[in-house]
Amino acid sequence: MSKKNIILIVVVSILLLGTGGFWLVKIKNKPEEKKPANQEKNYFEINDELAGIYFKVGKKFDRMPANQLQTKNPNFIYGFSAKDDNSVTCFISQTKRENAGVVKVADLRDGVLEQMKKSNPDAKLDDAQIVDVGENNNKGAKLKMSYTEADKIPMIQWETVGITEKLSTFAFCNCPKAVVDLYQEEFELFLSSLKIK
Repeated sequence: MSKKNIILIVVVSILLLGTGGFWLVKIKNKPEEKKPANQEKNYFEINDELAGIYFKVGKKFDRMPANQLQTKNPNFIYGFSAKDDNSVTCFISQTKRENAGVVKVADLRDGVLEQMKKSNPDAKLDDAQIVDVGENNNKGAKLKMSYTEADKIPMIQWETVGITEKLSTFAFCNCPKAVVDLYQEEFELFLSSLKIK
């Protein structure tokens, strides 16, 4: 190999290493992309220490006033309706447990469906899962049910239920079946985020 070729190879190698090093330093020192300051979460987080619950609710929903909740059911502690459709609602209710002790998730599932059938005899269970609802490996039930309202409108009710030694907590959303696809993400956020203490 001639001296000229060796010098050419050395010069090309130095140029390649220099260019590679330049880009490596540039990439390494590239500032992290930050979310724009005006980009906010599309949900609210509620951490109610007194009730012992935490959950998220989408910003597509407005909170119902306390007096409206009480007329619907005295056990409701939170209620939300979609801003663009008041037939789409989500609630959280709590009741005191009469008997302390362990309750199987299957019993929670069956109890919720039984209660549902008292007001909607045609209610049926479409899906049921065991979910984590809190500290100490506290398991609850996540249910998807369907029924028909008195005016023959097919409805859905999705619900997460869990218990502590003293309270039973129910988070549920319902809406006409025809619009469930429009609110599915919000329902999942609400129900999956529920944690009880």
